[in-house]
Amino acid sequence: MESVITVRSVFDFRGETFCYESDIALPPSIDDMDLFLEQLPNRVAKQNQLDVISYKFEMLQSTDMEVIRFQSRIESDEVNLPMLIEDFLEIYQVIGPESYLRNIADKHQLNVDEHPQMAQALREAYQLGHAHKPKKKMPTHNGWW
Repeated sequence: MESVITVRSVFDFRGETFCYESDIALPPSIDDMDLFLEQLPNRVAKQNQLDVISYKFEMLQSTDMEVIRFQSRIESDEVNLPMLIEDFLEIYQVIGPESYLRNIADKHQLNVDEHPQMAQALREAYQLGHAHKPKKKMPTHNGWW
């Protein structure tokens, strides 16, 4: 089961209240939180058939979004919804890998509840792999083109 959040943005525009909600699938980890947040209004607009060249879209971009639902294998007492998307993403950065640990354990028929040492080893392997992930290369520009 992948982790999915439902985000909501509510704003007033020309005497009318608008409410846009969207389901967003979360990646295993969010490397660039600023980029994720920057792209979020476009994803919400697309799911709600909102023209990105409009005043409503500008209002959507400037309005705080909140997470109103979180569906995942992750069970956490830290996620008290609704909460601002920025606050949620900070918590998700910490708890998100747990969902993928469960997927790997299930795939290989490992019971991590009975074997906490194995769960810890999987967590450490994930953290090591994440820490040594290669950086994305910037495109090279040839002066001849």
